Amino acid sequence: MRPWLGILCLFLLWSCGKKGPPVPPEAVRPERPQDLTLKLHPHFVELSFSLPLENVRGEALKGLKAILLEKRRYRPSDPALGWTKVLKLPFKGDLASERRFFWRDRELRPGFCYRYRVAVLKGFRSQSDWSEAQSFCWTVPPKPPEDFQVKVLVPHQVFLYWKPVTRNLWGEPLPVAPLYRLWRRSLKGETSFPPIADTSFYDETVIPGESYCYAVEALLPYYGTLVPSFKTPEFCVKP
Repeated sequence: MRPWLGILCLFLLWSCGKKGPPVPPEAVRPERPQDLTLKLHPHFVELSFSLPLENVRGEALKGLKAILLEKRRYRPSDPALGWTKVLKLPFKGDLASERRFFWRDRELRPGFCYRYRVAVLKGFRSQSDWSEAQSFCWTVPPKPPEDFQVKVLVPHQVFLYWKPVTRNLWGEPLPVAPLYRLWRRSLKGETSFPPIADTSFYDETVIPGESYCYAVEALLPYYGTLVPSFKTPEFCVKP
């Protein structure tokens, strides 16, 4: 036997040993999306979630084909009745730079609740598990507060007040009294205070000499959801 034939056989055996059995697509499916979040606006809901960066074997994903979004709509009085559909949204982003996926649903009907969950699709037979579900109930949002006023008090306090909101965006009377949420923006960023039932508020946490901009929105309770109004225009002061 010629020496070079032996070397060739050893090389072929070594090469074959490096190869394992083919892996089915479902065995290397992406990890499921995490941190599904719903943010309500007066005209839509914004969904966002963290995109998976690895498959179930801990290997880095090179790309995704689509986002699968399951939407269920039902009456709050009878959750068992309703309809469910799955939307397939093409993914054209870059996993190296996009860490979250955002999508807005403007097809909301008053008097219904909505539940969402998401999955990602890598390719044929390579779909992630579904995320945890998030839900809310929807009604006509309230009107924004009117006559919003902000005054600086001695020594270093800010007093805010506004008229109570009594009607929704369709001009109909509200079924219950709304709550109110105040927003404050400064050089440190934007923050919000816990919802209150009153139409006035003292901010005793300001720092003298710094500028603060405030806005307020109404929140209508509806089957466990606080449906928001539009925010008022900002009012800025320097205590």
